[in-house]
Amino acid sequence: MKEISVTIDLGNGDKRQENFQVSNVIVVGYGGRNIEKVMEHIHELEQIGVSPPSTIPAIYPQKLSSLTFNDSIRVNGGETSGEAEYVLFNDGNEWFVTVGSDHTDRLIEKEDIQKSKEACPKPLATLFWKLKDVEQHWDELILRSWITDNTGRRMYQENNLTALLPVHELLDKLREFGYENLSNTIIFSGTVPTLEGFVYGSKFEYELEDPVLNRVIRDEYSIVVEEVSAL
Repeated sequence: MKEISVTIDLGNGDKRQENFQVSNVIVVGYGGRNIEKVMEHIHELEQIGVSPPSTIPAIYPQKLSSLTFNDSIRVNGGETSGEAEYVLFNDGNEWFVTVGSDHTDRLIEKEDIQKSKEACPKPLATLFWKLKDVEQHWDELILRSWITDNTGRRMYQENNLTALLPVHELLDKLREFGYENLSNTIIFSGTVPTLEGFVYGSKFEYELEDPVLNRVIRDEYSIVVEEVSAL
C-alpha cells in the first residue's frame, strides 16, 4: 500500500483533507470512445513500429512508486512526453476523479509499450472531486495540457471527455479483463489527441476543467533529462 494525501473539493468553497491508501496503479491505453478513430491511431502507430495492443482498451499495470506529486520528474533520454488524463480512484466507499499525466518514453514505446510506461513517473494532482458531482455533465468536462520547449509555451491538448470512454464503460471493460475489485486503485483513463503530434519539452502543464460547476484541477511539472551514457 502507498498512502497519498489529497484535498477533496466538496463544492461551494468547502474542502477536506483525506489520506487515501493506494494498492494498485493502472494506465489505460487506446481508451477512445470512437473505435474507428482508435483503430486509425493503432494503424498510424504500426507505421512507426509500435505493435498493436492485444486488447482494446489496453491495460498497463504500474508500480506504486511511479505515482508522484513532485513538481519535477527525471527521465532517461530526450524523447518523453506527457499525456493529460482523467484519473479515477475508489476509497472503498465512493469514487473520486482528478487529473494526471501518463508520461511516456516514446523511444521505448516502439519496442515495448508496457516498458515505455514503466520508464517514467506518473504525475498526479492532489485535488480531487467526487465523481457523483460531475457524472450528470461528464462529457462537458475538458482536458487540456500545455508544453514548454525551446520555442516557448503553447497548448498541446484540448478536448472534452466525449473523446474518451465514459467512466462506467471504462470500469466495465476493466472488470471484463479480470479487475473485479477496483477499490484503492488509481486508474489513468487514456488521453485525448495532441494538437501537433509528440513534443519533447522541459515543462508540462495539465488540467481538468468543469465548466458547469466553474472549477478546475490543474498541475504542472518540469522534465529533467538524464542522458544515458554510451557504454
